[in-house]
Amino acid sequence: MEEIQSQSDNYRSSSSSASSPTSRMPSSNFFYLRKPGSLRQAISFEDSPEWEDTDVGARVEEGGDSINAATTPVSPSLSKLNSGSLPSPPLPEGAAVARKNAGASVVWKDLTVTIKGKRKYSDKVVKSSNGYALPGTVTVIMGPAKSGKSTLLRAIAGRLHPLAKMYGEVFVNGVKMHMPYGSYGFVDRETALIGSLTVREYLYYSALLQLPGFFCQKKSVVGEAIDAMSLGDYANKLIGGHCYMKGLPSGERRRVSIARELVMRPRILFIDEPLYHLDSVSALLMMVTLKKLASTGCTLIFTIYQSSTEVFGLFDRICLLSNGNTLFFGETLACLQHFSNAGFPCPIMQSPSDHFLRAINTDFDRIIAMCKNWQDDNGELSSVNMDTAVAIRTLEATYKSSADAATVETMILRLSEKEGPVLKSKGRASNATRIAVLTWRSLLIMSREWKYYWLRLILYMLLTLCIGTVFSGLGHSLSSVVTRVAAIFVFVSFTSLLSIAGVPALMKEIEVIMMLAAGYFRIRNELPGPVWTYPLSYIAFHTYSIQGLLENEYLGTNFAVGQVRTISGFQALHSAYDISPSSNSKWENILVLFLMAVGYRILVFVLLHFRVRKNVSLRRLCQCHRNSTT
Repeated sequence: MEEIQSQSDNYRSSSSSASSPTSRMPSSNFFYLRKPGSLRQAISFEDSPEWEDTDVGARVEEGGDSINAATTPVSPSLSKLNSGSLPSPPLPEGAAVARKNAGASVVWKDLTVTIKGKRKYSDKVVKSSNGYALPGTVTVIMGPAKSGKSTLLRAIAGRLHPLAKMYGEVFVNGVKMHMPYGSYGFVDRETALIGSLTVREYLYYSALLQLPGFFCQKKSVVGEAIDAMSLGDYANKLIGGHCYMKGLPSGERRRVSIARELVMRPRILFIDEPLYHLDSVSALLMMVTLKKLASTGCTLIFTIYQSSTEVFGLFDRICLLSNGNTLFFGETLACLQHFSNAGFPCPIMQSPSDHFLRAINTDFDRIIAMCKNWQDDNGELSSVNMDTAVAIRTLEATYKSSADAATVETMILRLSEKEGPVLKSKGRASNATRIAVLTWRSLLIMSREWKYYWLRLILYMLLTLCIGTVFSGLGHSLSSVVTRVAAIFVFVSFTSLLSIAGVPALMKEIEVIMMLAAGYFRIRNELPGPVWTYPLSYIAFHTYSIQGLLENEYLGTNFAVGQVRTISGFQALHSAYDISPSSNSKWENILVLFLMAVGYRILVFVLLHFRVRKNVSLRRLCQCHRNSTT
């Protein structure tokens, strides 16, 4: 403890000198100033009044939809941001007022997540985390890289990897349960978007694939999602993002990803790094939009690595993590007070999130070592002299013994005991609707993708022109039979290869194997029985397509042999390729090809369906196992 106290005093003295008003230029309204007096006093914004009371009370409305929080007013600088005095994206003319949403309270208690092999020193990624989120508020999980932010978010949402083990309890509206489909939304850090669709079309097809009901109802839901994320100016623009198609800016693409979840009208929204890869302006606009979304009643929980001072002022509560340990959970300004009480006051003209990460990010130890080596050669350079491991232990010990931790425990007990309305599933679109929507969407995408549709159509035309000119003038003699078979094989092979140009390389290798069993290089009756004849030659569509084309070409024709004798087309071709003498055989091959086209699609659909069900069943099994262990 003496070592911790001495290093803490050193850091306090350096922070004090760094934050001295006489050594710094006057700050703007968004920079922090320490109050006059003791270093352990609360840190406030410039032009902010006293904000001593940070206790949080809870008010449960009888007959209401959820548990609402009664918190103390924040400082005017924060209120400036929360009230919208900062410029925010305007709603388009005629846009409807945001629809009120009945949120839900979320509580996690003693939440521990272990993933084998995830950490070198321990399998525990999250360690005994406690916290809560209330309707109409923004709760942020903040911390350096590999601190367990995303894992904690997924644990609360019930979306952990099957190999992860979770211990602890999660309550939704006071009920220990798994959130049903449609009651919550989850946005990953990186989401794949369809660049060939406009924003409105993308959200509309997403609504058709997820929601039951009529088409007109889903159009109104899409309009609400567009207005909620301030996407009115981009609603009819293509998402883009390809090398040949200019796409939306990164901030608007991120808004589209969030709007896709809003079409479900979720009561709880989880977002992993909403400000990921956004510049300061886009990040502020995104945060203002999310703040307005929370004002409609939705419960927002998301992770963040770092933020500007303006963005930081829009947070309601912060869960600060480092190496899986919870260093603080509570109100935004109370976190500044917590660091001040632990001996790490936020210096003047420094962003709070920068200050937090500087104190708890162990990667700064390498920078400290570099600075010390530089100081040895060049004298005084930096006041960074605090070991982050000591800072983490100090902050964790201070939080556990603070009134903030006791307040959190009281709120968790109160919210977990009071049961609210149980979240129910909103239903899903039927399988028939999904198949129809996916088919129509695929046709629309192909018609707009010149690389996969129009360019391929041009290549098909060039291929037919090349084959027609190369194999022209063959005549109708017996010697042209083998050449005609080669022409048909080349045509079928190249067109099939062009048709799978956008699939992985493994499918192309399977395509080549099926070509070998198609009967051109060797007649089917002469192929080796195992594997090649059964089943490859019978499941390869090349076999039936080439056979049907040859039967259409040669059946009913005669070839002259010398001056006197003629033979039928079947006799001329029988030695080179295995075909049937029946006049209806080509129609039989066409029917087989049609059944194969339908059957293969049904087979892939069934495999995907069982794969999804397997993942869902495995997730439910893991969830039941976690519930039984807790």
